Amino acid sequence: MSNQAAAQPVSVALQEWAAVCSALGEGRVVLTLRKGGIHERGGELFRPEHEGFLLFPTYLHQEPAKLQPAFANLVNTKDPTPGVHRVALWAAVAHVWKITDLTTIHALGPELPWTVSEIDKRFAYRDEPWLYLLALRIHRFKNPLEIPDHASYAGCRSWIPLQDPVSVAESSPVLSSGLFEIRLDRLNAVLAPGRPISRGMVGPVKRPPTSRL
Repeated sequence: MSNQAAAQPVSVALQEWAAVCSALGEGRVVLTLRKGGIHERGGELFRPEHEGFLLFPTYLHQEPAKLQPAFANLVNTKDPTPGVHRVALWAAVAHVWKITDLTTIHALGPELPWTVSEIDKRFAYRDEPWLYLLALRIHRFKNPLEIPDHASYAGCRSWIPLQDPVSVAESSPVLSSGLFEIRLDRLNAVLAPGRPISRGMVGPVKRPPTSRL
């Protein structure tokens, strides 16, 4: 994401398991995966719906058994702040891969927090054998935000339009630029060997947020 884009308020959030948010916020992983939320336009061009977004931790559906042992202890199934979304992180998408080969995803090992069986389940969802892997540049707010819950935020869906835009000015990257670039290159060597990675944000798609996975 450019510095100019980073200065813009964020108007949407992505719901992700709280345990995965913790792993991202600690810099242990830089990847998340989605079946939806990415739209294909013009053949091999894949773009996220939103350029920058808050990470809304969700406590629904996450189970220790669905995460690799090294990440299972991050699971807390009880929301510690009911009625308020306590948000510590926001993300910018650095790169997107569409992967149609499960063995390639499995080769990532601890670069993904989910178990093999959970990844397989998501890969096969809707009888569409692929997943999109998003490399996220995670930023931590100087002070966590407390965003009041709203009826429009309810439901099992990925993208949550915020009632009020949020400034991300008081935040800093979890990983340095150099370390993040190294991680990105290592991931690309597994996911797209021999193909140079495009640097920077893959532009946003101006579409209503409809993804539910």
